[in-house]
Amino acid sequence: MKVPKFKTLEEAADFWESHDFEDYVEDTEPVAMTVRIRRQKKVLTVPIELKVYERLEALAARRRIRVEALVSRWLREKTLAGSGRK
Repeated sequence: MKVPKFKTLEEAADFWESHDFEDYVEDTEPVAMTVRIRRQKKVLTVPIELKVYERLEALAARRRIRVEALVSRWLREKTLAGSGRK
């Protein structure tokens, strides 16, 4: 079977939700791919007030990043400021 040509990502998503990739394997070809694995990070869970979290969500949304990325960036800036590290 041939994989159809899609005009949008939505078309592709709709198609693959109702079709099995195994039926189309013969219409694919191998590709070379490079994967960078980031350094391992620690996860820290910190309870915060709901109002604070909602404010963080709004600030992150304006910057179009995840809340976790925003908080991580701020912590990095505060803890590494003046150390010459980033």
